[in-house]
Amino acid sequence: MNSRRLFNWFFYGHLQIALAATGLGWLTLQLAYDSQTWASDTPVLAFLFFSTLGVYTLHRYLSFQRAGVRPTSKRYNIVSRHPAASLVIGIGSMATAGIIGLPFIDAMWGSLLWATPLTIFYLTPPIKGWPRLRDLPYVKVIWVAWAWTLMTAQLPIDIMSDAINQAASGEIHCFAGCGSPQAPWPYELIIRFLFTGSIALLFDFRDTVLDKSQGVKTMANMHPKSTRWIITLAMLFSCYLLWSINGYKQSFTSLATIAYAGVLCAAWLTNETRSEDWFAVVINGLLLGPVVGMVVYSYYYSQ
Repeated sequence: MNSRRLFNWFFYGHLQIALAATGLGWLTLQLAYDSQTWASDTPVLAFLFFSTLGVYTLHRYLSFQRAGVRPTSKRYNIVSRHPAASLVIGIGSMATAGIIGLPFIDAMWGSLLWATPLTIFYLTPPIKGWPRLRDLPYVKVIWVAWAWTLMTAQLPIDIMSDAINQAASGEIHCFAGCGSPQAPWPYELIIRFLFTGSIALLFDFRDTVLDKSQGVKTMANMHPKSTRWIITLAMLFSCYLLWSINGYKQSFTSLATIAYAGVLCAAWLTNETRSEDWFAVVINGLLLGPVVGMVVYSYYYSQ
């Protein structure tokens, strides 16, 4: 397999986006439980990886199959060349996520109760003749940000809270003590929503032509300059929370500020003329910014 194929599979085969969701889930656990290590960390993160890979692969597969005219853009390169493999990866990943998540279903159901219909109805009308969630004017980024916040910030805490209760009753072993989520976590829900919502707003620039052709109004295709200012304000407010809320470690705060400043800069560098590689590599890559910040902090500063 040559380098271009590896590039396509990683960036357009949704491996990068699955790693980003996994990384953000790990970030949540680090912020909420500091240096504690839990026996259930690995399956939680594995669930996030496979469920994200499955959802995004199946979404792309369904979008391709439902298109009246087969799309030729790069994002459909994998599914157009390997439709059977895409379907197998999508279904297989969802099945794997289901097997991994089954022991945690009692803890997860609250988050999944919201995330599942958001995911399904984003591309599929709840009732024939009704609009899809993505077709509603201006608000499709809200569904994306909400789903990402639920899955990467709320769901890991749901599972860990359940693990705390089981550890307290002696049902499982907690490697490094037990405790409630620490102070930064509730505010991280706000930051995560603003962060992922800003990334979703940037992706609307990529979809400007598609959305206009389908009559979908978005901030990017109707008010591009206002979109950039919304992202700017969202990232500035996120940085304000980072620096003003007790619980965020100063070294991590500095690194995370750089990551959110990167989103702010990207807002003013992004427009509908940018290549698909810009969105697949750079904009998706921004999701890993705060995760990299925590990795650096954990390695160099938390010793």
